[in-house]
Amino acid sequence: MIGIVGLTRRFFIFLTVSSIFIGITGFFQTFGGFILLQTQPDIPLCFCVFLMTFSVYSLNKLTDLDEDGINMPERVVFISRRKRLVLCYSIAAYVLCVAIALLRNPAVVPLVFVPIVANAAYSTRLIPGLPRLKDIPVMKNVTVAVSWAVVCTLIPGMQMEPTKIGLIAIIMYFMMVRDFTATVLYDIRDVEGDRRSAVRTLPVILGPSYTSKILFILNSTLLPLLPFVAGETKLLIKGFAIYGYICIWYFSTRKDPLILDFFVDGEWMLVTLLLLIYWHVTASCK
Repeated sequence: MIGIVGLTRRFFIFLTVSSIFIGITGFFQTFGGFILLQTQPDIPLCFCVFLMTFSVYSLNKLTDLDEDGINMPERVVFISRRKRLVLCYSIAAYVLCVAIALLRNPAVVPLVFVPIVANAAYSTRLIPGLPRLKDIPVMKNVTVAVSWAVVCTLIPGMQMEPTKIGLIAIIMYFMMVRDFTATVLYDIRDVEGDRRSAVRTLPVILGPSYTSKILFILNSTLLPLLPFVAGETKLLIKGFAIYGYICIWYFSTRKDPLILDFFVDGEWMLVTLLLLIYWHVTASCK
């Protein structure tokens, strides 16, 4: 039994440090976007987001080795031994992502470049005399949340009529809240390493306890959305809101990083699988 647990843990570590798991998150969040917008999921486009996410996060890990040496030593060991390989397969994944998007729906192509544009805007001084977004606390979380929400909402939204823009806006806000919360929970995990590196995140500035209270308030802003949606969209938003409260409470103090990865980065995969099981059971009962 111990051997099986050890092998499972090592396999999951590989999935996380290699960015495969976060790529899977991209796939399922896009799939969830189709469901929330009540439109037919497009699997090739979901796979595009997998490739895009896998590529971007792999490239980011190449540039964050010093910071990750404190917070995620397993990641540093994996990446530092394979820098050239990581660079090559990251570029190849992005090229394949663009090619699939171009063949599937050319209108989607600009969206797959959103993370690159956002990262450039985040790291560059856009207006002389003003600080970079990177130098402003919380802007990292905002940039990541907006990027995820734009991609995972607008790619499914491309199939919808302009009259549905209200629903698209609701789902985009919902995804921004969920993704912002996820990034801040990771900052709580990394608070000690960030303090040593002088990185000013919300948990470093306010402390994990006050940060968690802010996340509870932010998660509560999802509840007023419920009267404006129906069916499976309402069910999913309600379920995610409850799930959000549980995650914020549990991860308000540092826990095993792998548990955090599984239940926070893996939330879209878990919820989607539960929804598929629900569909199967209800179809069987008819």
